[in-house]
Amino acid sequence: MDLAKFRSEVTGSNIQCVIFNLKGEILESDDSLVNLSATSFNVFSDTIFCGMEEAFEQLSVSDELEFNCIEIDIAGKNSHYDFFVKRIPDDENGLRFGWVIYDSSKQYQKVFELQQERNIAEIQFNKIERQASKLKEEKIAIERLFSELQNDSLSQYILVKSDNLLINLNLEETLYFEAYGDYVKVNTPSKMYITYTTLRSVEDSLPASQFFRIHRSYIIRLDKVKNIEQLSVQIEDKVLPIGKSHKSALIEKIGQL
Repeated sequence: MDLAKFRSEVTGSNIQCVIFNLKGEILESDDSLVNLSATSFNVFSDTIFCGMEEAFEQLSVSDELEFNCIEIDIAGKNSHYDFFVKRIPDDENGLRFGWVIYDSSKQYQKVFELQQERNIAEIQFNKIERQASKLKEEKIAIERLFSELQNDSLSQYILVKSDNLLINLNLEETLYFEAYGDYVKVNTPSKMYITYTTLRSVEDSLPASQFFRIHRSYIIRLDKVKNIEQLSVQIEDKVLPIGKSHKSALIEKIGQL
């Protein structure tokens, strides 16, 4: 088997095919990557095969060895190489080996780039995890404070989140709550707040002795009622509708004040 026939059995690009003997002498080389034809070059003294003569001698014809390397110097060219060696039939020169050199610098560079991208992604992921953990701690703290305020029978305040601010709202100043899509409007004499919650959640957090739901869209503060007429109630200068099923209960509630 000569070099041309050996190369015909090899697939891939950016490769070099070499035939050498057990003395490490280059018999044939296409020198497509590095110049190995120089008489001073020896496979067993100038490559990673140094001292492996005995191991190579044990190979039977067609036996193969594969070496995946990172970065080495071959005949003055430093690069990333992978090697494939195959025992080929002998000739008058004795034992022969077919050596395929793969210049894998581009592949290794891609691996390094992917690893770098992975490292960056891990850093970003860890940062997001830390932020999520911090937000979770803040949420627990807010819920604890909210629970304390809610369970305090003497408390006249409620926490309302509006415009990314937590407002400790004085319930005595609250006129009524109004459903507003996925939000709730909190109306006071001086200002109106909009918070992302449901009217049901607000109702559950309010003291039942002071507030009453008169309609599917309204909860009023009982001591702010000016008058009741038919199916409406006046709070300050605002007239709000009363659900038919709520009127008698509202009158009873007001009578208990």
